[in-house]
Amino acid sequence: MLAGIRSSDRTRRCVRVTLVSLALVAAGAVTFAPPQVEGDHGLWVRLVGDSVVAHWLTADSVPGALIATTAAEVRRFTTTPARAHRAAFRAHPNAAVTLRYGSLTAPHETRIVIPDGTRDPVTLPAVDSLFVVGDTHGDFDALVSGLRTAGLIDDDSNWTGGRSRLVLAGDLTDRGPDVLRLVWFVYGLEHEAAEAGGGVHVLLGNHEIMVMLSDLRYVHPKELDVARRHGVGYHRLFDVRESLLGRWLATKPAVIRIGDVLITHGGIAHEIVQRPIQEFDDTLAGYIDEELFYRWADSTYMPALDSAAYEARHAFFWGPRSVFWHREYVLTDTLAAELDLVLNAWDASVLVVGHTAVPQIHARYDGRLIPVHTGRFGAELLLLTRTRAGLLRYRIIAGQPPERF
Repeated sequence: MLAGIRSSDRTRRCVRVTLVSLALVAAGAVTFAPPQVEGDHGLWVRLVGDSVVAHWLTADSVPGALIATTAAEVRRFTTTPARAHRAAFRAHPNAAVTLRYGSLTAPHETRIVIPDGTRDPVTLPAVDSLFVVGDTHGDFDALVSGLRTAGLIDDDSNWTGGRSRLVLAGDLTDRGPDVLRLVWFVYGLEHEAAEAGGGVHVLLGNHEIMVMLSDLRYVHPKELDVARRHGVGYHRLFDVRESLLGRWLATKPAVIRIGDVLITHGGIAHEIVQRPIQEFDDTLAGYIDEELFYRWADSTYMPALDSAAYEARHAFFWGPRSVFWHREYVLTDTLAAELDLVLNAWDASVLVVGHTAVPQIHARYDGRLIPVHTGRFGAELLLLTRTRAGLLRYRIIAGQPPERF
C-alpha cells in the first residue's frame, strides 16, 4: 500500500502527524521520559596501569558515591555534586570487584573481574543443550525475554541454565538504545554461567568492529548522549586498550566450534579454512593488538606496513567474504559444495550464522546451515539438543513453547 502513495502525499501526512504531536506535547497531553543513564546504562570502567577508574552518571547534579569491594578490602568514595562522576582505586588482574555506585540514595551494583588478557577458547566439547542467539543490537528487553523463555535466566535475570551453553553470535552493539546495559548484562551473565559449570560465549560481529574502529554511523542517539555526558567520544566506551568492556570484547573470537557445531557472525568462505581455526583466531588477536587497529580512524597515522599487509587487514575486517560481513550462504542456495568444504575442513556438521536477517530461524542446505538473525533483535533463539539420533533443532520465540524444525 505505501509503495503506491505519492511522495507529496507522504510528506503532507508526515507534516500533519508532526504538527499534531507537537500540539499534544505543548498541551501536556504527551510527555517524554528522560533517557535512562544511571546504573549500567551509563557505566564506563577504564583500566589504567594497575588502577580501575569507574565513571558513572546520575540524572541530576547530586553527590555521587562508590563502594568498591574486593576479597581483600572495601574502598569508599564520595564525589561532589555533578551529573558525571569518577573514582579510581587499585586492583590486581583476575581480582573480582563489586562496584556499588550512583547517588548517595540510589545505588546500583555491577560486578567486574579485572582481565588478564586471556583469550576465550575457539573449540569446546559438545554439550547436551546449546543455545544460539543472533544479532541483539542493544534491545535489552527482547534479549531478556527470550532468555527467560528459554529457561536460561530467572525473573531477576540470574543465570539458571546450569551446564548449558549460550552463544551470542555478534552484533550486541549499535542500532538500539540500551547497548551499554545489554553488554554489561552479558558480561555479568558470562561469569555467572561459568560459576555454574555452563558457558556464555560472545562472538565479534561487524558492528563490534565498527564501534571499536570509531565507525559510529549506527550508534543510537541515546548511546551517543551517554558518551557526551562523560565528555568523550562514543568509541572510548569500548576502547580496546583502556575500557574494561573494550578489553573484554578484544578477547572474543569471531568463530567458535562447540562439538561439531560451527558458529560465526557472517559466514565462512572456503579461503578462510585453508588454515586451522586456532590459527585464524591467533591472526584476529594479532591484528587487534596492532597500533593500526587502535588508530584505524586516525587520518594522521601512517602504518609501517606495505600495501599488501594493509590490504590483508582491510579485507579481514571489512571484506565482503570476511567472517564479519559474509552473506552469501543465506542469500543463495547454490553454495552447497563450498559449505561442505568449510564444514569438513574445520570438523563440523553444521554452520550457524547471524548478520543476514531471515523471517525465522530455519535450516538450509539440508540442515547444514542455520541462520539465526531474525525478527525483533534477540527475541528468538536456536536450541540444539544432542541425542543418540543426532542433533535436534528447536526455535524458541519469547513467550512461546519451543518449536522443533
